[in-house]
Amino acid sequence: MPDPMFQVEHLLLTYPARRGQPPATILDDISVEVARGGALVLVGPSGSGKSSLLRCLNRLEEPTAGVVRFDGHDITELDPRELRRRAALVLQTPVLFEGTVRENLKIRAPGATLDFSEPRLREMLTEVGLDATLLDRDAAMLSGGEKQRVTIARALLRDPQALLLDEPTSALDPPNAKLVIETVCRLRDVRGLSIVAVTHTPELVRRLGGPLLYLVKGHVQAYERVDANGVMDQRLQAFLSGIHP
Repeated sequence: MPDPMFQVEHLLLTYPARRGQPPATILDDISVEVARGGALVLVGPSGSGKSSLLRCLNRLEEPTAGVVRFDGHDITELDPRELRRRAALVLQTPVLFEGTVRENLKIRAPGATLDFSEPRLREMLTEVGLDATLLDRDAAMLSGGEKQRVTIARALLRDPQALLLDEPTSALDPPNAKLVIETVCRLRDVRGLSIVAVTHTPELVRRLGGPLLYLVKGHVQAYERVDANGVMDQRLQAFLSGIHP
């Protein structure tokens, strides 16, 4: 059996004490795995540590203790820029800069060598379900769903092995949210990407399938698997419906 794409072992994340207060524990003894080409969905109330755990996977947060492995390697042994290329983070609010879609797609880290040829840029837009004619469009004029898919296309230009999604549909209306969900699931199937997603969207949970990690105040409350028909534990169904169990 190949190694999982991510292995998290006894992860602890604390923030330093401030103004005489004790250190704040954000994540406490988290252990979880993400299979290659598989998915892990993170759910829980606001402030439960979901986004912090996501950020620990590509070193935007540095764990206080424990081990995170990516592709069989301790992430502390990997260059952070290379890690973030291979495990790309897509935020809740799409981050686009002033200029055209083409200019936004061509943004890269210093020293990175990427293929920004015209055929490649067009291919990436098509892969996320956008028309290649959008390359010359002012990025500020795109809809929310289009902006989110452009940020995914920008990540794909770096040929990632994993996508880390932080509430990718919560700022979108239902039609655009559906398009983003379809895009993510199609990419997982076609590219074999490993997906770790923070979401409260039942449709994305069902479509991704796989294990679902339920966090409350930094602690694991449940670690359940959504079955092949998208059926999940009643407690998790209640949570995703906005009813806390």
